[in-house]
Amino acid sequence: MLSDDYIGEKLDNYISRNFDKIVKTLKEESIKSSYAARDNVTKSKISQYKDQIFDLTYPYSGNENSSVIAVGFLDYSCGHCKAIKNDIKQLINDGKIKYIFRDAPILGNASLKAAKSALAVYFLDKEKYFDFHHAALSHKGEFSDESILDIVKNIGIDEDDFNDSIKDNADKIEQMINNSRLLVRDLGVGGTPFLIIGDSLFVGATDLNVLRKKVDELSHKQG
Repeated sequence: MLSDDYIGEKLDNYISRNFDKIVKTLKEESIKSSYAARDNVTKSKISQYKDQIFDLTYPYSGNENSSVIAVGFLDYSCGHCKAIKNDIKQLINDGKIKYIFRDAPILGNASLKAAKSALAVYFLDKEKYFDFHHAALSHKGEFSDESILDIVKNIGIDEDDFNDSIKDNADKIEQMINNSRLLVRDLGVGGTPFLIIGDSLFVGATDLNVLRKKVDELSHKQG
């Protein structure tokens, strides 16, 4: 029978020889546990607010028959939002998802002006909303009344019709934007852009292949 002293000595020697490896393993396990806990919280919040998140009264595009729904929250003044605009367009063009656009201006009055304008266009012509959306994300510099009107006219919307829509739909537009902002807060996300695909949250300029992988995963599950 091995003595306690012998076992203790062997254990001390093992720890001394492998101290760095043990510490690294403990750190990795701690990080994994932290990510898992955070992931569970995220899934819980998405489930809690799913009716508000996956709301098809907001502009949407993509495969009308797809059961895989992605929701993107953005600010037209946000650099990272601008950076991923083509990736999002490609994700939609892949034809595997229904994509909901949520205008969530958090970067000041210029962003709010652009978001209100986007939704004013939406109430005039749902298809033109997507033209405005892409053009606004391509815009360089701060939004002004003049720059927004330039976008509006360039996508073929009459200026008077646009101004009427801003006025006539003011309450609905404000409510839609406020609802999106509240979701940003309630989901605990600190900024834009972020995407929700199924029960997963992707914050920042996420690589297109990562998003495609999630879409494929959900497509196989639901297919």
